[in-house]
Amino acid sequence: MKLTMAAIVLFAATATAANAQNGPNPMAPPVSSAPSPAPGSTVSPILTQPGLAQQPVRSSPAAPPPQALAPVDQQKMQTYRNGLIIQQQQLERQGIGLGSDQYRTIQQQLNQLNGSSR
Repeated sequence: MKLTMAAIVLFAATATAANAQNGPNPMAPPVSSAPSPAPGSTVSPILTQPGLAQQPVRSSPAAPPPQALAPVDQQKMQTYRNGLIIQQQQLERQGIGLGSDQYRTIQQQLNQLNGSSR
């Protein structure tokens, strides 16, 4: 009985190892039946006229600078200004005034914003 069980285990192990080594054969890559496209028939003008490569590139005219701030920029500036005013008011509520470096810094930034918007 032990001999029969050992033979079955040995046979099962051999069959498993043989199947692991003999898996499905790899398939060949697919081959298209359509002919490959022909390369472009035209030759680059630089090859036929070498002088073109030595000519300076013509630059397009520069775009004029914006006349006024875009609405998004105006909105950002207004939001920034409002934030500075809120900070200044919070400092005033805490009893911190012109003697504070933080208060003076905020006031200088507000003065710069007011000067640049004119």
